[in-house]
Amino acid sequence: MKTIMHKHIPTIAFFFLFASEFTYYLLILQTGIVEYHHSVMSEIWMVPVGGVLGIIASIFLYKERQWLIPLLLFFQLILSLSYASANGLELFLLGLISGLTAPMLIAAIERFWVVVAALALSYTYGTYYFDVPAFQRTDIALFLSLVALAASLFSQMNKIDKSTTYFSFYSAGSIFLWLLLDAALFETLSRDSVMSLWGDSSFTWHIILFHSIGLIIAYKARDWKYNNRLLIALFILTYTLYTLGLQEPLSIVYPFVISYYNVIILRALMRLPYALLAIMALSLWMASGAGLLVALSGSFIIAWIILMMLVLLEGIKVMDIPSLRILKTLFTFHTIHKISPHRG
Repeated sequence: MKTIMHKHIPTIAFFFLFASEFTYYLLILQTGIVEYHHSVMSEIWMVPVGGVLGIIASIFLYKERQWLIPLLLFFQLILSLSYASANGLELFLLGLISGLTAPMLIAAIERFWVVVAALALSYTYGTYYFDVPAFQRTDIALFLSLVALAASLFSQMNKIDKSTTYFSFYSAGSIFLWLLLDAALFETLSRDSVMSLWGDSSFTWHIILFHSIGLIIAYKARDWKYNNRLLIALFILTYTLYTLGLQEPLSIVYPFVISYYNVIILRALMRLPYALLAIMALSLWMASGAGLLVALSGSFIIAWIILMMLVLLEGIKVMDIPSLRILKTLFTFHTIHKISPHRG
């Protein structure tokens, strides 16, 4: 019995580590700090700067992640004591820690189902506590940091066996645009007093339920070759519901879409060699920031234009025009990555 428990402790620990850090990003970095500073870019710009530098630094430090992650999470715990009123340097450090740890955690994924389960816990916790005002989230920040720190001490950041696959600039561009489109809508909804979903108690269990359904279906269809087209259709439906002001249907479809595309993104990222993974993580930080800028511009038509660009790119790919095949070859490259035999 002790042997069985000892065998599963690293898996359980990684589950709580991933869930707590993802939730910390959602409730503290993505929404808490932004809300506390009223989206004033001149006050929060140090967070993305720290994040970008952290991701770049992780390329040189990721092999030391077994001891580095607990150290970083200890500093995150200390900084969380006054996260809401953090000064520029403290915001920079919070961004730096997130930038360092996020790609390292993705690189450490062994059992994909564990990460999907962690996302389910994260979305449930994050949705339930989303209506807590930003200045009152200090206890949440401390709790999540403490859980992450404790879990990191028992998690194993295993080495990954080598395998071969390919990754295209089209795939990278699609992932970037999905996150941008999601960030643009989420940040727009957060500022819309009429259509806002998160923080409205009447939609809390709707959102949690359809987050979970989206995760389950996406996990089952994680390697389906038509996921790109399905996601484009889902984003069109989501944007249409928002534009038409259909709040209740949106509370069903949008959480499903968020869960679905996050599973597909993580599935793609975990297969990459670390340098490419870091580059993609860098682009996703930029996509998130670009989505915030779209929301702050007050012109949601910009998001629609970006969505139409994604539709056009997918259309070109589907038509398989002979004159464009050489471009498809040029924009696809083989990569060597490591995958454990039980990563499914």
